[in-house]
Amino acid sequence: MFLLGLPIMSKRFRYGLSSLVCGLGFWFYLQLPFESKYYGMMVGVVLTMFCFWFGLGIVFTKDFTNRMASIILPVLFYLGFGFFVILIPQSWWLYIILSLIYGIITYVMFLVENVFLVAIGFKTVPLYRAAYTTGLILLLITAFVCFDSWYSFKFPFWINLIGVGVLSWLMFWYQFWAVTIELPDDGKTKSRLTYVYIPTWLMMNLALVFSFWPVGIFKGSVYLMSIIYVLGGLIQADIRERLFRKTVNQYLFIFISWLLAIVFLTRWK
Repeated sequence: MFLLGLPIMSKRFRYGLSSLVCGLGFWFYLQLPFESKYYGMMVGVVLTMFCFWFGLGIVFTKDFTNRMASIILPVLFYLGFGFFVILIPQSWWLYIILSLIYGIITYVMFLVENVFLVAIGFKTVPLYRAAYTTGLILLLITAFVCFDSWYSFKFPFWINLIGVGVLSWLMFWYQFWAVTIELPDDGKTKSRLTYVYIPTWLMMNLALVFSFWPVGIFKGSVYLMSIIYVLGGLIQADIRERLFRKTVNQYLFIFISWLLAIVFLTRWK
C-alpha cells in the first residue's frame, strides 16, 4: 500500500524520506556489536537499494541497466563508508554526526541520480554538467573509502586482485553509464571493452603491485583513487570526442606527479 502512494509524492519528499531512512539505518548499523556488523552491512545494502529505487521512482521499471546503474554509487559508498568507520571509538555523538554526514551525502546522490535519469529521456538537461561533476567527486570519495577499507583487511595479493577488480569494474561501468546517457544513442556505438574492462585490468595490475609495494593503506588508497580520476577523465573526454592534446597533457602531468610520489614517498624498511 505504501508504494501505491509513490506517484503522488513529490521528488524532494521522496528523497528526503529515503535519505532519512538510510541515515537511521546507518545509525542502527553503527550501534551493532562488532561481531554483528557484517550482518548489519548486508541488511543495509538491501535497504539502500530499495530506498534509492523508491526515491527515484524506479521500483517498477523494466530497464535493468538504468535500474542497476543508479544504485552502484550508493551501494558502494555504503559499503566503503560502513567499513571505513567500523573501528572508530564508540561514542553516541560521533555516531550521530557520521549518520548525519551519510544522510546528507545520500540526499546529494539522489539529486545526482535524478538528473542522470532525466537526461536519459531528454539528453539536454541544464544541470547535467553540475550533476556529473558532483557525481565524479562522490565517486572519488567512494573509491577512497572502498579501497582503504579493502586493504585494511590485509588480504593475500590474489584476493586484492579480485576485490579491486570488482570495485573498479563497477566504478568504471557507472562512469561509462553516466557519460553515455548524454549521447544521442546512449553510447551504443561505444565499446565497453575500451572504457570499462581495460581500465579495470589496469587497476587490477596496480592492486597487485600495491600488495607488495610498501605504500601503506592510506597512501595506497589515495594512489588508486588518483588513477580512477586520471583514467576516468581520459575516458569521459574520449567518449565525448574531446580528447585534445591539452587534455592529455593535463592528465599526463597528474600521472607523472603520482608516479614520483610513489617512488619518493615510499619508505623501505
